[in-house]
Amino acid sequence: MNYDAENEVFRQVRTRRGGGTRKVDVSKESKKPDLIQEAVKLFFADGKSTEGDITEFEVDLKDYKEMSVDEDITVGKLYADTKLPLLRFYLTTKKKINLGSFMQQEIDVALTTQELNSSPTTMPAERSESIDNIDVIYIGSNIEPEISFPYSSNLDDNALDDSNTITFATEDIFNVEDQSLDDTLPDISPLNDIAHNEKIKRILVVHRGHVLPELIAHFLDESVFECEIKIQLIAPDGKLEKGHDEGGVVRDCLSEFWNDFYEQCTMGSSFKVPFLRHDFGQIHWESVGRIIAFGWQKEKYLPVKIAPVILEQATFGIAKSNVIENFLKFVAESERAVFEAWRSDFNTVDNEELLEVLDGHSCRKTPTKDNAEEILQELAHKKLIQEPAYVIEQWATILPTAVSHLDEISSVYENLQPTVRKVLKSLSFPEDMNAQQREIQRYLTTYLRESDTQGLSRFLRFCTGSDLFLGKTIIINFTLIQGFQRRPVAHTCGCVLELSVFYDSYPDFRSEINKVLECNVWVMDIV
Repeated sequence: MNYDAENEVFRQVRTRRGGGTRKVDVSKESKKPDLIQEAVKLFFADGKSTEGDITEFEVDLKDYKEMSVDEDITVGKLYADTKLPLLRFYLTTKKKINLGSFMQQEIDVALTTQELNSSPTTMPAERSESIDNIDVIYIGSNIEPEISFPYSSNLDDNALDDSNTITFATEDIFNVEDQSLDDTLPDISPLNDIAHNEKIKRILVVHRGHVLPELIAHFLDESVFECEIKIQLIAPDGKLEKGHDEGGVVRDCLSEFWNDFYEQCTMGSSFKVPFLRHDFGQIHWESVGRIIAFGWQKEKYLPVKIAPVILEQATFGIAKSNVIENFLKFVAESERAVFEAWRSDFNTVDNEELLEVLDGHSCRKTPTKDNAEEILQELAHKKLIQEPAYVIEQWATILPTAVSHLDEISSVYENLQPTVRKVLKSLSFPEDMNAQQREIQRYLTTYLRESDTQGLSRFLRFCTGSDLFLGKTIIINFTLIQGFQRRPVAHTCGCVLELSVFYDSYPDFRSEINKVLECNVWVMDIV
C-alpha cells in the first residue's frame, strides 16, 4: 500500500504496477522486520519497483485491520490471537520528504500559473482535449479508481486484468498509467472549472456470483455518491455482459446483492435481521448502508425483507411500525402459530410447546393468559432493536439524510411488494392485435394470475431487472420466432418483453416460461 499524500490515505498497489497479493511461507517465530525484509524482496526486486527506489520510501508493515504490526509479536502469536486461517499483511511505503524536489515543484506550478494568467481564456489544445475527455472512472472489485477515456473502438479481448478494471482501446492523449490525474490537472481555478463542469461517471465492475462482497468493496468509498454510478456485470465465463446500463443493470445488480445478503448476512423467516459477522466491521456495515441509500435514490429500491423497524430505527431513531408484528414475521411459521394462539386464546395452546418456543428465545418469564403482549414486546425489542444495535448505529450515519423524506417505511414496503393486480396493470400490449396475439395475451395473464409472490418476483426481475414492483410499465411485443429458437426475450433497461406467437397451448407456454424464469442464470447478451 503506497501513501497518497493528497488524500492522506494508503492505497493498494495493483499487480500490474508491481503490487498485488503474494503468498509466502515463513517461520512462526518471524517478526515484523523479517516480514518487511521478505516483502521488500518481492515488491522491490533489485531495490526498485514501478513506484520508485526503495531508498526513497519509509516502509512499515500493517495487519489485516491496516494497523501497524507490533515490533516484537511473532507470526505464531498472531495466529493464536486472531484465529484466522491465513494471515494477511501489507507492506506500506511512504515517500520521504525531499525539500529540493518540493521547491522545484513550487517553481513549476508558479510557472504554469503565469502561463495560464497570461492567456486566461485559452489553453493548449492538447491539455484542453485531455480534460474534456476525462469523464469516466472504471473501478474493479478492489475499489481503486482508474481513469479511462471515452472509447472509440471495440472492447479489447484482454481488457480485464487481475485488477478487474475495464480498459478500452482509446485514442489516448497521454499515458494514463504513467501520469496521474493530479499531475495533469494542477490546482488552478481555470482548469478546475472545466474539470468539474460535469459529474464524473463511475462504472463499477462486479462479477456474477460475487456481487455481495464486490459491491460492498465499491461502496466503502464515501465519495461514491459524488459520481454518476453505472454498473458493468461480468458473466461466470469471465466475459463482460453486453447489457448497457440505463437502469436495468443497476436493478438486476441490486436484486442479486440483496438476495445474497439475505442468505449470508441475516437471520429470520419472512422478515430478516442482520447478524454480526466476524469479517464485517464498521466500514462494511456503513457500506451496506450506502447501498441501501443508493438503491433508493437511484431506483426507489429498498430491501423489503429487512424488518422495517430496523430501517426506521436507523433513519428516524425510533421504531414506527408494530414491533410485535415485525417479530411474528421474523420467527419461523411454526413458532408464529404458537404465539398467535397464545395471544388469541391461552387455553388452546400446547403449554409444553409454548414453553419450548419461549425457551428458544431465552425467555425468563412464565407465560400466562395475561402477559402475552408484554413478553412478546420484550422479545421483539431484544431481537429486532437490541441485538442488531451495532448495525443500526452504522446505518444511522447514512440513512437519515439519504432517505429522510420517507415518512412511512412500512407503507413503502407494501407498495414495493409485487401482487397479481399490480403486475397485470403494468403490462402494456399493442393497441391492434390479431387473433394469435390476443391468445398469447390470454396465456400471459393466466400465467401471472396463477403465480405466487415468488413467481411474480422472478417475472419482474426478468422483465425489469428488479424483483420488486417499482411501477415500471412492461411493454409486450410479439415475435415470429419458432422452433428451437423460440423463447421469451426481455430488455430490462426499457422493460420490454418479447413473446412468440407460436405456442400451441397454454401448458406449452407455461412450461417454456417456467424453464426460463426458474433457471436463475440470466445473462445480458443484448445491447
